[in-house]
Amino acid sequence: MTAAELPDLFAQREKLVLREKQVSYSTIRRHKVQIPIQVLDSLEVTKTFLSGLFEQSPVEILIALALNSANQFLGFIKLSTETVDRASVHPRELMSFLLIDCNATAVILAHNHPGGRAEASREDIELSRKIKQQLQILGVRLLDHIVYSPPRLGLPGEWLSMRQEDLL
Repeated sequence: MTAAELPDLFAQREKLVLREKQVSYSTIRRHKVQIPIQVLDSLEVTKTFLSGLFEQSPVEILIALALNSANQFLGFIKLSTETVDRASVHPRELMSFLLIDCNATAVILAHNHPGGRAEASREDIELSRKIKQQLQILGVRLLDHIVYSPPRLGLPGEWLSMRQEDLL
């Protein structure tokens, strides 16, 4: 490959990325029509909605739930699946999903602590605040960041709402 061929390669890549986003958006639109409208307007409803997503995962997963202005569920994206104790997120991927794919006005972040307690680490709090600032610029509200710890040793699973703990 020569340097002269690079601009064509980048142009082809951009077309493919745009087409993938168009397909994703049309899939989300079809999916919304086929399922009943789910309104995530309380922590209890959101916990019920999220239950099962994290139960069997041995690694930390970070997801984002996209919502409209009436807190109706539009779609979700798995932002990372990493190691047993850490997940990272690329804000650009999140912003693209929320704005381009879903036209969302609000988001709920959620992740699990498969081997620990439902507590917000310093990194969790910093990530939430950073994402919240980025979203505010774009007119998207971060409603909550929920942390889940699965049942262990006969104890029930635990949930933590960073909003209720005043950590956002």
